[in-house]
Amino acid sequence: LVRSSAVLALCKLMCVSGAFCEENLQLLFSAMMGAREAGVRSNIVVALGDLAFRWTNLTEPWMPHMYALLRDEDVHVRTNALTVLTHLILNDMVKVRGQVSELALCLDDSDERVQDMARLFFSEFRLKQQGALLYNLLPDLVSRLTSGD
Repeated sequence: LVRSSAVLALCKLMCVSGAFCEENLQLLFSAMMGAREAGVRSNIVVALGDLAFRWTNLTEPWMPHMYALLRDEDVHVRTNALTVLTHLILNDMVKVRGQVSELALCLDDSDERVQDMARLFFSEFRLKQQGALLYNLLPDLVSRLTSGD
């Protein structure tokens, strides 16, 4: 409970100040990757959505770590990560590049809700981009999915 409260306080302060956010992003991601509690990781994912909206340029280099949470052992963390990434991508706050394969892997997730959310993401993404961007990402997507990484 204390760790969760401390992380939330840190995230709220990071939303207020760009300089404070820049100074503490590495700490936040270290806390996220090292947290044993799924609730802490889930809270950080949601807060990262707010930070990515507020400080897009600061959080952009850290996005691969956020995509990595789509493979978290806890279904709630995966669900929150997919929800946040869907929101950020569909609202043009984050550009999807090579990480689209991480989203595609969610189509084969063990949890049916995650699968459904991934299907919904690709449906909305296709409609929003008229399929053009998804078509351009297809070679990277196929390459990554067939390489077994």
